[in-house]
Amino acid sequence: MGAEYKQFQFGAGESHFQILSPISRHAEIMFRYSGDQSIIQLLLLTDALKRHGAEVIDLYIPYFPGARQDRVCNQGEALSVKVYADMINQQNFNRVFIFDPHSDVTAAVLNKARVVKNHQLIKQVLAEIAEEMVLISPDAGSNKKIFELSVQLGGLEVIRADKVRDVSNGRIIDTEVYCDDLGGKTCVIIDDICAGGRTFMELAKKLKAKNSGRIILIVSHYEGVANEGDLRASGIDAVFTSNSLKNMISTDYITVKDIWSFMPLQGESK
Repeated sequence: MGAEYKQFQFGAGESHFQILSPISRHAEIMFRYSGDQSIIQLLLLTDALKRHGAEVIDLYIPYFPGARQDRVCNQGEALSVKVYADMINQQNFNRVFIFDPHSDVTAAVLNKARVVKNHQLIKQVLAEIAEEMVLISPDAGSNKKIFELSVQLGGLEVIRADKVRDVSNGRIIDTEVYCDDLGGKTCVIIDDICAGGRTFMELAKKLKAKNSGRIILIVSHYEGVANEGDLRASGIDAVFTSNSLKNMISTDYITVKDIWSFMPLQGESK
């Protein structure tokens, strides 16, 4: 059962939290990131819980902010994932659960991190598809996770793809799929996040050119800014994701799974 609390924002923009009901010694916070203001709200909630008697707090934060900014590529940039991790680390949570982070860096900089892999999400979606299929790794960064997933799925075939970059400026100029003929099989593209979707749209066009069947995109986190019409036009037939970032509702094209059904919640939550 969740604790009752009061939350509001002052006119100048500061947030306020007050716990209104008794809580146990061990508390769990189910937190959905919704912009940097929500991080401040999380810190205030954590402080309020501690002052109200919580001694052990587990944090469930499926989408960890800054996970894609896990290295400094250009002079003058911040190492964003480290900045967010430092704020969370200062709270001294008992455990911090994250869902399918972009890379291993997030867990490396986050104290007491517990990574929840996307395997159950993928298994659930593939059971619904129930077609002859191959897994598509969209780029080199996804290979490790997808080959591990393939083992969990009994050795499902994996087709690798990669981005071709202009070596002079790093811009993506093409997509290469390492397969001659897909034989009409359903292609399941798997990745951690969809932002604008350009990577997946360009990949889908290449898959169609190599005789793919239906193309399904499964992403753990969905920003909601990709143009659905463009996704459809590229050849992507359906999208499956979670509500880790937004409380989205499923449509005839995008199926949204409840992220909390994949997180190992234990008891009292906020």
